[in-house]
Amino acid sequence: MDNVYSLVEHFYEENNAAGQIVPQETVEAYLRRNAWHGADDDELKRIWSIISLLINYVDQLNLYSFVSLTVYDYQELIYRYANDRADFMLAEADIIKFFAAADKFYEYLQRTCKTDDYRQGLQAAKDSLYEGGYFFLPDRRDGDEFYSSLEHMEEVPAETMQRLNKMLDELLHRIDDYYKQPSFRRDMDRAVVMYAGPEYDGQESLPEEERRNFWFGFWDFFLFDYHLIGSDDIPLRHYYEHERDKLSTSEQDILRDLLRSRFTVFRIEAVGEDFVSCRNFFTGENFELPVPELALGNYNNCILYGHIHSHGVMLLNYITTLTASRKLQQRMRDVILRQYELFKFQSPQAELKDFFARHAGVVRHTLQILASYAQLNVLKSRHVMQPLPDNPEVADNFKADIDLLRRVAKHVGFSKFEINLLVKFFTDYMTVAALDKTDDILITALLLKFAQINGVDLSGQSEIYELLGIDSESVWAAMKKIFETLDCGMFDPRYLTEEAFIKSLYYG
Repeated sequence: MDNVYSLVEHFYEENNAAGQIVPQETVEAYLRRNAWHGADDDELKRIWSIISLLINYVDQLNLYSFVSLTVYDYQELIYRYANDRADFMLAEADIIKFFAAADKFYEYLQRTCKTDDYRQGLQAAKDSLYEGGYFFLPDRRDGDEFYSSLEHMEEVPAETMQRLNKMLDELLHRIDDYYKQPSFRRDMDRAVVMYAGPEYDGQESLPEEERRNFWFGFWDFFLFDYHLIGSDDIPLRHYYEHERDKLSTSEQDILRDLLRSRFTVFRIEAVGEDFVSCRNFFTGENFELPVPELALGNYNNCILYGHIHSHGVMLLNYITTLTASRKLQQRMRDVILRQYELFKFQSPQAELKDFFARHAGVVRHTLQILASYAQLNVLKSRHVMQPLPDNPEVADNFKADIDLLRRVAKHVGFSKFEINLLVKFFTDYMTVAALDKTDDILITALLLKFAQINGVDLSGQSEIYELLGIDSESVWAAMKKIFETLDCGMFDPRYLTEEAFIKSLYYG
């Protein structure tokens, strides 16, 4: 049986173009390096089987380099590798090993041959196999599948772009109809107020063009940033998960591409003929976008935000442009970073991306208020008690009470995220007060105090008292005790909901 170096020799003899993708001596040096680190011939052959598959695929598609491989290419490579190898299964563990082998090879090429960083595309491919945190390998695509085929087109013909736009429009109209069902009425009403602000009084008085822009912006917020009351999912994710079986392969790919988009605030650094060079306002990351169909004017005094991604077929969603001097831009950045620090009262380990994922609505309003008025109320955190760590023992001891609290809160209309904050409020109070029992009076007081902290007055809802069979005077006394024990004022960042965070910008 031939050893691995004989296989490499034979491969390069039979594939003249392979040397232009990766030189034979580079591959052999990499294999020797693995051998020096203890890899036996079988392991070297496994590594070579992956490298040769990658080279062959790039050659067949005339891509010239691994940097051109897309998410869909890597998914196809996984299927091809499974067909070639009896010891490879289409299971998470085997696929992760495949990616790990490719990643190590790419790292070697970048370090020794100064190649481009091929690992970015590889990471995007790995990320694409997880839906909502769970492993999911999409079905194998046909060779002429429409959407994924666009990635290797250097220039997309007008008729092809027209077909893509038509497909996207039809898909978005179906999503629009889905969320206009009666079961989502509460979510839609809540989302409109969160998007427009607490002083929203309808769009009837606005000119047609302003109403149109309002709804464009609203749907961008709703689909990508809003969190549904019942599931806490963003609507685009919820639709994809519940309607996936009704979607074509291209439609699924479009939604998966859109779901990889991230809310981004950025500046334009330079404008070219075909692309604009941009810089992430917070991370400093540089990226390029197609020239937007916007009248930018002096782009040095522009801040843009919206949902973008740089992998897969580039889809730009609704991008908002604001005018702000460089001095005001710095103030915007400082204010939002202060809000991020407030968010960490709830999630101490949260990164900035986690803040954006939870509170993109707050960031939107902050930018818009500052662009219009150059000033904003920012919550103070000096007097607030430091957040308490979770107390699993209290949660276990009061499980029945917490279940009751959850049921009543859900009945009143709290969202899943709000209910989780309410439970944290409950366990914090029971921990600090060192109580060993509770009753309906305390449960009701905690519910009403939590609502009060978040700028919602539930005290007039007699059904709460009727549900639990208690009188209001006892509840008010208990609420005062809770306030004194936790030192919890209005818009306390430890227990701040998404709606209340937005409301605090206007009334805090």
